[in-house]
Amino acid sequence: MYILRQTHPSTNEMKRHEIFTALEQFYNLGMRWIALDGGDPLVHQDIDEIVEWLTQRGIQVVMNSNGILVAKKIETVKKLALIKISLDGPPANHNTMRGPGSFEKAVAGAIAARDAGVKVEFTCTVGKHNLDCLDVLINLVDDLGLSLIFQPVMNSLFLDTERDGSAFQPDSRSLRAAFIGIELRKKRSDAIANGWASLRHYRTFPEDTRLPCSAGRVIATMDPEGVLFQCHQVNRRDRSNSVVRLGARTAFANLPRKACHQCWCARLVEGNYAWGCRFDRMLPTLTRRTSPLTLRPF
Repeated sequence: MYILRQTHPSTNEMKRHEIFTALEQFYNLGMRWIALDGGDPLVHQDIDEIVEWLTQRGIQVVMNSNGILVAKKIETVKKLALIKISLDGPPANHNTMRGPGSFEKAVAGAIAARDAGVKVEFTCTVGKHNLDCLDVLINLVDDLGLSLIFQPVMNSLFLDTERDGSAFQPDSRSLRAAFIGIELRKKRSDAIANGWASLRHYRTFPEDTRLPCSAGRVIATMDPEGVLFQCHQVNRRDRSNSVVRLGARTAFANLPRKACHQCWCARLVEGNYAWGCRFDRMLPTLTRRTSPLTLRPF
């Protein structure tokens, strides 16, 4: 299960007792894995108690963070199964996107978590802002002894919305060439955390690619107000499926189970192929390929 939190709390955000009631209900339904997303979950006033509650019940907790508060919250971070920290490129690229000094803070957070024995994974969204420096970024992460997962930039995080992120979207050929370069580096570097399933999937991106879809079947996303969706990529205009109002069991039963075939999140793509037993997509790629882009590294 994924729980996403906004950067700034909304007026209708779930109260503390509503959060724990919902978590208890999902636990009783069989939830044993959860991803806390954001914004940064470490800024939530109840995050220490939430992580403690989850881990005491044997639930694996993954957290997405910008890394800034990791050292300050290290006792809570130690309880995580994995912390994922955004990294948009080398220092100049990352700081341009996220503010002065943010690269250094992200890396410091990753090192603090690593030294505390927590598994760390950087996440890089590939777009116009970093196409020309991916090889440099891989080298930096390799030198840290950490790993990095790549996924393509999208016009919007959610389907069918009016948000415009086109300024960051490269043309299809450039994006595919970048991911072919990532494939080539994966064959000789332990720093790239992508499985072969996501790298194969991105070969035809952004064209729709049919794949098994576990949305609404074994995964779901709850937003900060307690509204449940089958996937964290879908449009959120419909606010009727509230866990707070309906309870987790009814809200989960209400979820649609129709695939959109527009997966872009690397770990979700890989999880879907694994759930669908598409082992053919999970194997390393062949060395020889017909595309001329194969021969083009970064």
